[in-house]
Amino acid sequence: MEPQEFKKLLDKYSKGECDAAEEKIILEWYENIGAKGQWQKETVSPEMEARLWSKIRPQSPPKRSLFFYVVGAAATFLVLAVAAVGLYLTSGKKSTSQQATPADRWVAQNHSLSFEANTGDTPREVRLPDESIVTLKPGSELRFSENFSGDKREVYLSGEAFFQVQKDATRPFLVYSNEVVTKVLGTSFNIRAYANDQEVTVAVKTGKVSVYTNMDDAEGKGDVKQTQPEVILTPNYQVVYNRQKDQVRKQVVEMPEIILPEPTLFEMQYDGVPVSKIFAVLEENYGVDITFDESQLKNCTLTTSMSDEGFYERIEIICRAIGAEYVETDAGITIRSHGCL
Repeated sequence: MEPQEFKKLLDKYSKGECDAAEEKIILEWYENIGAKGQWQKETVSPEMEARLWSKIRPQSPPKRSLFFYVVGAAATFLVLAVAAVGLYLTSGKKSTSQQATPADRWVAQNHSLSFEANTGDTPREVRLPDESIVTLKPGSELRFSENFSGDKREVYLSGEAFFQVQKDATRPFLVYSNEVVTKVLGTSFNIRAYANDQEVTVAVKTGKVSVYTNMDDAEGKGDVKQTQPEVILTPNYQVVYNRQKDQVRKQVVEMPEIILPEPTLFEMQYDGVPVSKIFAVLEENYGVDITFDESQLKNCTLTTSMSDEGFYERIEIICRAIGAEYVETDAGITIRSHGCL
């Protein structure tokens, strides 16, 4: 079979479009060539192999170790065939989506994985071996070890998902998503990491997570070094990583939620209440740091009412009332004021 013909056949197989006869060709090729070890990893670069592993889209049910071996072998053959006719000859700097990431390497090194994909239009719930729950957004994929054996629970995400992780102090939970690694013990958080997006976002709802870049694990093992310091996130904070610039930005999430089990922030009528006291209540309920110069706000009081306003709406109401403004920083919210008479 000519290289181009095999490429078309492999593309059809990866999309689940092969008929029985075509599928038999691929399986027989694997049995006669791939399974006997006649394809060698050293014939292609680790980056190319990793990219192939991360880009191939299997369409059969979960737990399909054979599929990964078949497609891995066939993919290697494809690289050699296509390279022969110059289809993989490139020049200049590679784009972000072409470069192998730590997440790609993890997939390449862990061929026997369970696979889940959301090809529908609504979020899909996936239950992991440790009973953690992942809500996959449309167009997203998840790969993970079948039984989470060992001292770590590792998963690979392409796309966006909300994680509710079971607590296990002895086995940290690691999510590989492009260049970003998120490590937790037990918490809930959201990750957005599509392959072609320039940014990766990790936002925490409950608990605490650490986020770092370009590392294969928290101990720094692997062939890629950390390029940014570890960032610790608490509820209502997020990290936005710019993949092209290799820059990390910590900030408050767009819509902070009250985190206290028993909120103290209800519908309130403020009648001459010190602004510093109101800021303290907001801090307590949302877990977001609000900094200000106490000497400037010592004479500032507020007379107004607030009920179902969100976090930023409340901040804006207060700032307008006292002639102040606020800015977002890595630490949270900073109030700038010239004081009150």
